[in-house]
Amino acid sequence: MMAYVPQLRPHNQLRGRKLFFMISRRPLLELSTEEVLLYNSIDGRKTVAELEGIYPGAGDRLLRWHEAEIVELIPPITPPANPHLVVIEPHMDDAALSVGGRLLHRRGYGRITIVSVVRWSNYTSYLKLKRNFQDVRVITDLRQQESALATRLLGAEHRYLDWTDAPLRFVPAERWSPATIDRFDVAQKAFAYLFPDPGEVSLIAKQLLQKVSDLAPDELWIPMGLGDHVDHRTTRSACLLMLAEARDRFSGLPVVMYEDLPYAAESGHAAQICAALAQCGTHLVRCAEDITDVLGEKLRVISIYASQFKISFMEPRIRAVAERESGTAGQFAEAYHRVEREPCLPLESRLSPDCAGLALLQTHVCALLVKRMHCHRVTVIALPSGHLGRWKTDQQSLVAAFPNADVRVYAAENLIWQAEEGGSGRLSLTVVRGRWGWVGAIWRELFRIRTPTVVLWWGAYDAGLKKKLIMLLLPFRHLLFAKTLCDFCGVLNEKLGKLRQ
Repeated sequence: MMAYVPQLRPHNQLRGRKLFFMISRRPLLELSTEEVLLYNSIDGRKTVAELEGIYPGAGDRLLRWHEAEIVELIPPITPPANPHLVVIEPHMDDAALSVGGRLLHRRGYGRITIVSVVRWSNYTSYLKLKRNFQDVRVITDLRQQESALATRLLGAEHRYLDWTDAPLRFVPAERWSPATIDRFDVAQKAFAYLFPDPGEVSLIAKQLLQKVSDLAPDELWIPMGLGDHVDHRTTRSACLLMLAEARDRFSGLPVVMYEDLPYAAESGHAAQICAALAQCGTHLVRCAEDITDVLGEKLRVISIYASQFKISFMEPRIRAVAERESGTAGQFAEAYHRVEREPCLPLESRLSPDCAGLALLQTHVCALLVKRMHCHRVTVIALPSGHLGRWKTDQQSLVAAFPNADVRVYAAENLIWQAEEGGSGRLSLTVVRGRWGWVGAIWRELFRIRTPTVVLWWGAYDAGLKKKLIMLLLPFRHLLFAKTLCDFCGVLNEKLGKLRQ
């Protein structure tokens, strides 16, 4: 232990002689005058032995602080320069969550670099508690410090792109207010469960190409993009696009796709992604590595990200998935997929967890596009559980797809904050308030029987009574259903792209 290097957890703050968790007003503990001197001397470079020489008894105090999750003890490991493993993660915690055990097995046996796509963020656990802690620079710096400490425990280095978290791309930092926080609290999916933007995928792919080329890895791990979160899906697609467009540069490079945790708890999505990749010629071989011997250490590393979540919340999820992957009670494993044959990038709709629903939407979109030049009116009805997507870009997609049509959008009152710019040009936006507002909207559209109509609501891909009722209320027309406007526009743009090829 004497050769270990203590490092403070960055989310703990010393005020006077009391130690607090972030902006909490309840102290974790109160230090003596001698302990304050020791605490302030921990710089992430001095070993336990060196601190013991300055402050006799420091070793015992550091052990107690380690047990209390005040400090971490970095093992004295100097890895060789090669082989070099590069791991790409969407956010600054995804590698530890998803492949922390496998990385611990490789600690000290080669160089490891973790590259985070997202840098800037305003998210901490305080956001859901509606606490006044939103400063993007302060939070970003804190998350970088947490990640630097976690990667150091994994025996890795940390790098990042200059990308912004999904909630800040959906609502820029300068527009966040108490009302925005309230909306985030009740509708977090609205900020992050979006169809990836092809422009963002292409831009990140170019940035990753430069970063990965500079790092010159001997092996590359990339996320599968499991679940609905747009940052995970965008990062996965950017990685695949990078590899597909730079085949010559990465020829022979071993590539592994890891299953994103905790999203891997949702069964079926990984298999669907494997099938979509197989259809375009990329074969994945699924494997699992036993991490039972390092699970406790992995959980300790994950707990470093305390600004994001409590380990008591995350641990049961990590354990459950890891035990499922091992197939044996009390044993734990991490799943991954070896990429064989040249990587490709399938259509985003085929990689989505809503693939089946989007496939049906594609069929209806194809039929609609046949007559798009002759459409004089297109109606979009966004029900209260719907989503207006990326309003600025999606409305442009609608107008461009139907160049001779007026586009009428009826949006529930609770959704209108997503479209603060309103309508423009050939697109008009009408706010629908209350039950009688919907009666009026349906009445205005009832007799426009040839008008293509898109209905946005969260149950769009389920066959149920509500869908049948909507079909009865809007008869004799081309009726399409989508969860979000960006789902519809995503499929629309995919099909238009094929038509232009």
